[in-house]
Amino acid sequence: MTVRRALILGEHPIAADLIRQYEALGYEVKRSSDASASSVDLAAIDELVLLPFGDEPDAVRADYECLALLIELAAGMEPSGKRLRCHVLLRAQATLQKLRAADFCESVSQRIDLYPFTMEDVWSRSIELDYEPVTLQSEKRVHLVVFGMSEIGEMVAINAAHRAHYPNYVLNHRLRTRITVVDEDAARGQERWTSRYQHLLDNSYHRTVVPAAPQPVKAFHKPMYEGQRDEFVDVEWEFVEAKSHETGLREKLQLWAADTRQLLTVVLAHDDEKQNVSEAMLLPDVLFQNEIPVYVYTRDGLASGLGTNLRPFGMMSCGYDVTLPLVRMAKNINYIYDRCYADNVERWDGRLHYSVEIDAGERERSWAKLKNVKRMSNIFNAMSIPSKMRSIGLEAGDWDKFYDISQQDLELLAQVEHNRWCVEELIMGWRPCTPEEQRAIESDISLKEAFKKRKIHYDLRAYDDLRPDKTGKSSKIYDVCISGSLPLIAKAFAEEEGGLP
Repeated sequence: MTVRRALILGEHPIAADLIRQYEALGYEVKRSSDASASSVDLAAIDELVLLPFGDEPDAVRADYECLALLIELAAGMEPSGKRLRCHVLLRAQATLQKLRAADFCESVSQRIDLYPFTMEDVWSRSIELDYEPVTLQSEKRVHLVVFGMSEIGEMVAINAAHRAHYPNYVLNHRLRTRITVVDEDAARGQERWTSRYQHLLDNSYHRTVVPAAPQPVKAFHKPMYEGQRDEFVDVEWEFVEAKSHETGLREKLQLWAADTRQLLTVVLAHDDEKQNVSEAMLLPDVLFQNEIPVYVYTRDGLASGLGTNLRPFGMMSCGYDVTLPLVRMAKNINYIYDRCYADNVERWDGRLHYSVEIDAGERERSWAKLKNVKRMSNIFNAMSIPSKMRSIGLEAGDWDKFYDISQQDLELLAQVEHNRWCVEELIMGWRPCTPEEQRAIESDISLKEAFKKRKIHYDLRAYDDLRPDKTGKSSKIYDVCISGSLPLIAKAFAEEEGGLP
């Protein structure tokens, strides 16, 4: 029996948990704190984990030193056709954002499958938003309130924007997911977010609120093309400049917590963990009486046992899964997406023709060919699958109901998927066409690909406004194909790995 080997380089409290995971999977694990490439032999290594080295105060610089080491290690590898899977723990969210939207040079990407992460990104995915299924008929909106414009606060908000897309928005565009960010210096933090997520905020409703001011709403922004095009962003933003104890904010929290039309979740995400615990204890009583979920960012579990609705998150010593469940799900999405599209594009009649077999070898080959940005798109899609299935009354094990999805549900899920994809693309730095660019593409559809190379996407528009692609078929086929296959994707994951992420 071949022994699989994992090598962990660097120091971090999570190392012990990673070793435990690998050993449970039957790996032989080696550790080293030596940061020099000359001391590392990757010839017999199946998986590599790079953790931070030293105490470099500049997080971005530390990340780039780590990536420089990875490039040097890759350069010393013998091309063998088998790529080394590499997990890299980054310290800066800005570095992670950059890597998600770019590829390493070909000489590196041919040797290494890179999976970067930050602990903030990992922790933020544990925040549950739709603790009740949000169906087409639901009159409830998901409302996330984040205290603190810290790195973890940012990731909680952005990962929520990736996941929180629901069918009730299709019937009522007022039921957008609302993300409220509270900070006493919210205006300054909003400027930073605007620079990072310019196209998302340009195309979203958002407002700045100062509860203590004579006129609380300081600024209200409408989507860039409001009035010219149908809405296509189902998430709205609110930036509140206030301290948690201010009367105006507390009154708002009480109203939100008592509102039966909201699925409210509160996250305390200041950098100061003791401040988070202290503020959790001082929240209005109605949040506790109505059992509103309150997530408290604390790396030592301080909030444990302090209330049934208080949920600590942020433990430095655990949280990352080396089996990459989202990646495993994303590979199935990519494979089935390609196959279903190929099976449907030539005979599209508005109904899905199914391709139901998965060839594991072809799935891996297809994944290996993908650019990093396409991989990330599949991973972001995977993050939304549990909510999508719940929204039409399916649970993780309901793969056998694959053929029971009604045409109405299929159409709904396709619209939800398109809305999710639009937000994903905006977060990743894409923007919709200007009216002039749109006219240019409509006069010559081949220009669509040329504009995409500049991160300008003709399909960033409302679902009902999607136009034909170069095949002459509606771009809706993409969304219908993947949406109709959700239970099959769940089945493939469950059969191979034992359950959904």
